[in-house]
Amino acid sequence: MEMEEFSAWVDAYIEVHDSDSASDEHHPCYWAIEKFADMEMDFPDLNWAAMLQIISTTTSDSVIQSLAEGPLEELVELHGVEYIDKIEKEAQSNLNFRLLLRELIETTDKTIWNRILRARSDD
Repeated sequence: MEMEEFSAWVDAYIEVHDSDSASDEHHPCYWAIEKFADMEMDFPDLNWAAMLQIISTTTSDSVIQSLAEGPLEELVELHGVEYIDKIEKEAQSNLNFRLLLRELIETTDKTIWNRILRARSDD
């Protein structure tokens, strides 16, 4: 994916959630939500990179909540074993990422969930 396309995706995701139109499939930026879903199985690295870019760009509550309830939840459920080390490492140095983790609901894998609980704490 070209950097320009990646940046457009990140910007569109933020725009659709900042406009409170995330459930409006006719919003011109709704494609950014669908892109996460389209790529979650085969391209988790791009979804991971997009999430990190989004939280470095905005701290909007609606954007953070939508990331936790959608892309991050799916990443953890589908690829948690592969990503838990990255999640823990990112949480150590990135307050915005810890805030994102705090919005995540409990995952089905209890071992992963316990590690997330530790990673999202301030201790």
